[in-house]
Amino acid sequence: MAKESSVARPNPRPDLNFTPVRNGMDYLSRAVDELTERAGPPSDSDLKYAVLHLQAATEVLLKARLVGEHWSLVFKNPGGATLENFKKGKFESCTIEATLDRLHNIAQVEISPSDRAAIKVLSDDRNALTHYGHTANAFQVEARSARVLSFLLQFITEHLRPMLLAEFAKLVAYDPTDSPLVAVEKGLQQPGAVKARRELEQVDQTMDELRMKLGRIQKYVEKRLNDISTELAPCAAHTVQCPECRQWALVVNNDASWKAIKCRFCLATYKGEMAALQYVWSLLGEDDGTVQPCPNCKAADTLVIGASTAAQKTAAMAICFNCAHTPYEEGSDV
Repeated sequence: MAKESSVARPNPRPDLNFTPVRNGMDYLSRAVDELTERAGPPSDSDLKYAVLHLQAATEVLLKARLVGEHWSLVFKNPGGATLENFKKGKFESCTIEATLDRLHNIAQVEISPSDRAAIKVLSDDRNALTHYGHTANAFQVEARSARVLSFLLQFITEHLRPMLLAEFAKLVAYDPTDSPLVAVEKGLQQPGAVKARRELEQVDQTMDELRMKLGRIQKYVEKRLNDISTELAPCAAHTVQCPECRQWALVVNNDASWKAIKCRFCLATYKGEMAALQYVWSLLGEDDGTVQPCPNCKAADTLVIGASTAAQKTAAMAICFNCAHTPYEEGSDV
């Protein structure tokens, strides 16, 4: 017979009281804990739960901001939304892609294409882990998680907290006939103001804790980059961003050897043509990048127009992902 635990549960048991913001911040805190609580790199189990919690945090916090615009916007079909169903949570919510679109188109919240791509990859990882099992390189998963964490910190600071602060300020509006002290005291005692203040405090407290912990993840990324800096330095002119981890560590072969190329940071490997296509899909988009045959090695669909290298990160140019041929920089004659 299993030994009973000596730790008593609280009695009476407390009710669950997780608002969307509190829920999202709790998921975010759990994700960071799983990435930072060990002395060394996180284990495969840590990374799995970090992905699950981070994706949940991202979706909940994005939708919390959408609710701040209007509660009906989180319904899959806003036209059929009712306030009663919203309060009871009896509805099918919109996808994370729709959430991002509505934040951009309705709430005027700008989210960069690269951040959207990182969120999409995280959602795919989460779905694979949840439903099918998943095999992925640990460096890839950690780097991608760190990127979404960075986005969330900025999103919370620039878009979510200001919304909560504005809501709190509106709720504590006071009767001008009262003295200032009496008015503020009355305002703070309003039920809605109490809730809004608690959410602000939750966000501020969690963010303070996260900033200290996130440094450990960033330092780990920096350490990894430092470890490979010597081998990357001579290759800067034919090193591009990796579509998987977004680090400037995907070294293109410069000898037309037709061998697979590898990201020195996350160890993802690609064949020349697939590397070029994945690069355009993940980092440039069809509006900013195209793939053509290489005039040097004659490989089909390996010359990326609009790519940048580690040596010229801000310059759009053309580079072959099979032989590293760079026929021209954008704006010059071919």
